[in-house]
Parts: sequence; C-alpha cells; structure tokens
Amino acid sequence: MTIGNTKWVLFNLLPYEYKALENYLEEMALKGWKLKNMRGYLLKFKRIEPKKIKYSVDIMDKISFFDGKNSESALEYREYCKAAGWEFVCEREKIQIYCSESDLSNNPIHTDEEEKFNCIFKASLKYVLSSLIIILSVGFTQYISTFGSYEANFLANDMQIFLLFILSIFIIHGIIGVVNFVIWGVKGKSALKKGEVVSYNCFKAMKIRLVLNNISILLMLSLIIYMGIIGEAYMLKVLVVTLLATGLLSIIMNFISRSNCKDKKTLNILVYVIFTVVIFIGLNTLIFSEVFSKINSRDSKIEEENYPIVLNDFNDKSINDEGKYIDEKNGVLASRLYYSVKGEKIDLSYDLFESNYKWTVEYAINKKMKWLKEINIKYIKKETNLPSEIQVYKQENRNTYLMISDNKIIEINDWNEILSEDELLNKFYEKVFKE
Repeated sequence: MTIGNTKWVLFNLLPYEYKALENYLEEMALKGWKLKNMRGYLLKFKRIEPKKIKYSVDIMDKISFFDGKNSESALEYREYCKAAGWEFVCEREKIQIYCSESDLSNNPIHTDEEEKFNCIFKASLKYVLSSLIIILSVGFTQYISTFGSYEANFLANDMQIFLLFILSIFIIHGIIGVVNFVIWGVKGKSALKKGEVVSYNCFKAMKIRLVLNNISILLMLSLIIYMGIIGEAYMLKVLVVTLLATGLLSIIMNFISRSNCKDKKTLNILVYVIFTVVIFIGLNTLIFSEVFSKINSRDSKIEEENYPIVLNDFNDKSINDEGKYIDEKNGVLASRLYYSVKGEKIDLSYDLFESNYKWTVEYAINKKMKWLKEINIKYIKKETNLPSEIQVYKQENRNTYLMISDNKIIEINDWNEILSEDELLNKFYEKVFKE
C-alpha cells in the first residue's frame, strides 16, 4: 500500500529467512524505496532517489520477546556495528536491521559460521514453536466447530465456510514455515559437520508464504465486507473488540519500550498476562451474551407461512411468543432450519437440513448416525407407505423420527401423537419432501 512518499509492505519472516529480507530491501532501494521502520509484519518505506544500499539483517537470540525496543544488549551491539560501519535502521524483537551505503560486503557483522547458525537456529525455533502452538490452537478450534462437531450445520453457514477457508490458508502458511525450518535445520547441521557454509537462501519458499499471506488478508477483508453486508453485527463486534485490544496492547508496549523504566521485561510480561486474561474474559462474555440473547429472544413477527410445515398444518396455533424458537441458516452449500413452537394442542419441533448436493446430505447423515451411535441412541428403520426414496427411522423408546431423502434430512422431535404415525409421516412427506 502506497500513500504519497510512504509505502507499507507485509513481510512475514522467520529469523533463518533473513537473507530473503536483505535481498528484498536491497531491491527496494534500487527501486527508490528505503526502509524506515518495521511494525510487526509491516515494513515502512520512504521514497528516495534509487540507489544501491547494502542491508544486514542480524538475529540476536539473547533478546527476549518481552525486552521491548532498545534493550541494553541491543544498544551495546549497535555501538559495535556502528564502529564497523553499519547504520541501525529498526528492530522487531530478535531481528535487528542495519544498512550502509558503502561497500561493506567484505565486512560482515557475523564472522563465526557455527555461532551464527546456532544463534539463528535457536531464535527461529522459538518463533516456530509459538507458530506451531497458534496453528494447533486455531486448527483445533475450527475442527471442533466444523468437522469435529456432531452435526453438519456449518455447511449451511457461508460465513463459517469462508472463515474456515481463510484459516486453512493460514494453517498451510504456518505448516510450510515449520517444514521449511526443519529442512533448513537438518541441512545446516549437515553443512557444518562437513565444514561447509550454511545456506540461508530461502527466497523461493518465502515468496510462496508471502503470496499466501496476501491471499489471507484479501479474503479477511472480503469477509469483513461480507459481514457488514449481511448484517452480522455480532461477528463484527468480536472482530472490532479483538482489533482494538490488539491496537491498545501495541500502543502500551511501544510506550513501555520508549520509557525509562528499569525493568521493562517484567512490566511487559505483566501487561501481556493482564491483556490475555482481559481479552479472554471479554470475548467469552460477548460470546455467551450472544448465545443467551438468542435463546431468550422471541420474534413475535415470525411469518409462519414461510416455513415448510407449521402448527397451522395441524389445526393448531402457538400459545404465546415465549414458546417460539426458530433458527434458520441459508448458505450456498446447504440450508438448515430448526423450528420449535409450543401450541395449544401440540409442541411442534423439527430440525431440517437440505441441499442440492447429495454429498452434503450424506455427510450430514453420517455425522448424525455416528454421533447417535457414540451416545448409544438407537434408531430402528420403519416400513412405510411412502415412496421408496424416503427412508424413515424411529428412535427406540421415543417418538422421535428421522426422514431421509437424497437432498433432505429432517428430525421430528418428541411427537405427542395427536396424529397416528402414518398420518404424521404422510403430513411431513406432503409438506417437506413432495415436490
């Protein structure tokens, strides 16, 4: 993104990929852009006259994530680099960036190859482990809410499918980083044993990860726009709260780094812990308040005729709005309707899943049956007078039915026998399955 004489570029790297950053910065200088700062994964450039600038990206493993900017060890090291002819540009945690407009190719900052490798390996390992924890956490959360759940209702939620796709790219991006690091580490140790120079040329793999990064950002922006269009206020609230908290944390950490506080590391750790707890409590409060508001909310303006089968089809009407709960989701792959209304004569409750794609219905059925088997609930297949493509199952010891076709599955919950079984099944067939 370019604004006037300033350019912002996303560049996510691991310490062992530092050569890719050096090459990139030198190419940008030849195009007329000089690095001014580094904020997180964003590089800030200032427009200059195109010229040759030599960059050196130095990895300092002894700097902690919590030391903040301008730590004592970093300042001492900068003096050493300055004496060697290198100008300090900016830093991000363990990554220090220097530049020089003189030819210092024969005067590198690091001289001992093994020491350099060990330093970069340890620094990279810490990033990789933290990345792996995030990948596992995100992957597990998504698995639980989608493929690991006992239902396939997520297929009827376009936003959840979209988010799953974005997070899948993020996970692939992280896995590529971990795999590349392992390969580089093995090759590096092998090279040292042979007395050879360790290669840090990871630009091709880096380019793939940068492309995935950009795709993820574009998709995330698209998701935000989509949420705004469809009126998903709740998800926007969660996103805004997360972004504001992250921004506030960044401001506080930056303030601490620039302050004269003696024990910055302890203060930074304390701030991180407090913010983590506050964000966790805040997001959970937001999530549960939304869940309870949905449970307790009742829409008195529900148009009954909009649903395939309603109380009126049984010559009944609802007692009051307190007895209504209807949850409807319509997506590209599938749609899902949960209908539960208390009537004067009966309580009508059913869960309908339908799709134009046979595989989605089969997937929903298999998940349902697998879950029922796990909790030891048995369904017995019924012989009916319905067309052969309609399969009917009745739960053992309960009046709960499953009706299944190629494109629909409906669960009728706890029928109280105002109609006979055949009349009930025929009524649902006429209203739900018959084209």
